[in-house]
Amino acid sequence: MKLEGKKAIVTGGGTGIGKGIALEIASAGADIVVCSRNIENIERVRDEILSLGRASMAIPMDVRVREQVDGMVQQVIDEFGRIDILVNSAGINRPTPILDLTEETLNLIVDTNLKGLFFCTQAVARHMVKQKYGKIINISSTASLGALEPGQAAYAASKIAVNSFTKACAREFGPYGINVNAIAPGRILTPLIYASRTPEQVEKFIETGKSTSVLGRLGTVEDIAHLALFLASADADFITAEIIACNGGRTNLMG
Repeated sequence: MKLEGKKAIVTGGGTGIGKGIALEIASAGADIVVCSRNIENIERVRDEILSLGRASMAIPMDVRVREQVDGMVQQVIDEFGRIDILVNSAGINRPTPILDLTEETLNLIVDTNLKGLFFCTQAVARHMVKQKYGKIINISSTASLGALEPGQAAYAASKIAVNSFTKACAREFGPYGINVNAIAPGRILTPLIYASRTPEQVEKFIETGKSTSVLGRLGTVEDIAHLALFLASADADFITAEIIACNGGRTNLMG
């Protein structure tokens, strides 16, 4: 198994892309810590991982609160002794026209998507630097690459920042044997899509996704999870500082 004996943290691991990645890398042999604000969701994922024969913990945590992040990381070190893989999947979107965007909504998006990712990376990287090994995978978005639609200004800006932070981390942590990459998913139908849009907007999201992909379909959580597994494995040891799109060939990014 590609990740036999590895210890991983997946934030936002209770649903959607985070859940898919947690189960995928557990299937490859890793022991998984699943984090989210929703304890019921992460406990269900933990139980699925345990059923695969891997060790797992469900730790409720808000990535926006540094003390909770630091406490979670220390709990993982106390239990597993090391952290080999960090998947920063916690994220949020609230599609809002720029003129209607409130400071509260802006802070929610930026604090979750960027500041929370920074807190988790900083806390985990301290241990990875000491052990001179680690794989950090950030979940960005195709919106950060120029595939914009109205209402995505704050979300896209936060994910562009994630891309820059990914490259900065790769530069600083590379000498310690740590690979840092980001995945930029395209249109993936996840609970976040339904939570942040009206039924009419969801329908439009699906139809637009089909029409702007050269493969003619939306992506699945499994599509992203397969890529995450590759980046977490030794197969990707010479890949770092990359923002890898997984979007079915977006025609609106092809010129």
